Amino acid sequence: MRRGRVSGAVSLIMIFCVLCLSVFAVLTLSTAVGEKKLTDLTAERAQDWYAADRQAVAAVAALERGETPQDVDVAFTQEAEGTLAEFTLPAGGEQILTVKVLLSDGGYEILCWRTDYGGDWAADDTMEIWDGE
Repeated sequence: MRRGRVSGAVSLIMIFCVLCLSVFAVLTLSTAVGEKKLTDLTAERAQDWYAADRQAVAAVAALERGETPQDVDVAFTQEAEGTLAEFTLPAGGEQILTVKVLLSDGGYEILCWRTDYGGDWAADDTMEIWDGE
């Protein structure tokens, strides 16, 4: 009889261990799938941003040569120091690359080269906040 009880306890421990290992395996797999999706999205966004950056560099080079860049909508403004050229390019997702270049006889100066959020934003005012009364 003692032998049956020992083997029963060992069997319960083994079942518990197998169950724990199965749960950990499922959690590991779901984490790996989530990380793969995030990695793919990050790689896609980086590729889109670098494509926009290449296009912006080509546009600035064309502006420096005195040409109007192809496939870029540039707004020109006359300033005291020279001509201000501004344009934006889609940089993946809802990101846009904003570029401002000051063109003068001596060359050009980059005033702004940044990534901005280009999507629509609306404040969430659905939550009632206690005003003290």
